[in-house]
Amino acid sequence: MVLIDTHIAVFLQGRQVRKLSPKVKVMLDNNDIVLPEMSRLELQYLNEIGRITETPNNIIQFLYTEIGLTVSKTPMSRLVDEGILLPWTRDPFDRLICADAQVQNIPLITHDQKILDHLPQACR
Repeated sequence: MVLIDTHIAVFLQGRQVRKLSPKVKVMLDNNDIVLPEMSRLELQYLNEIGRITETPNNIIQFLYTEIGLTVSKTPMSRLVDEGILLPWTRDPFDRLICADAQVQNIPLITHDQKILDHLPQACR
């Protein structure tokens, strides 16, 4: 399994795979792809502020159909407990997404440099 962050979900839905490294493309081809539950909320937020035009439901349904995406079911209490231990970011979305990767002990695919700098299992 690999976890993808919100922006990777948007890249995949927009068929912008050129933004992904060859390593990440192989990881996506050879693993089950999981979206953190928190990314659903972040997608809604990005839609509401006009940063993306697609609705979260459309993005997730497209990725479910096209790549077999599943949504993480890690309990929120576990995410918060782990997220509290990540003081290097003040972004609540990033904290809980990174916490999900740590709780599940799986790679997180991201383009966020701060995450790449601080989360050992993050990759681009």
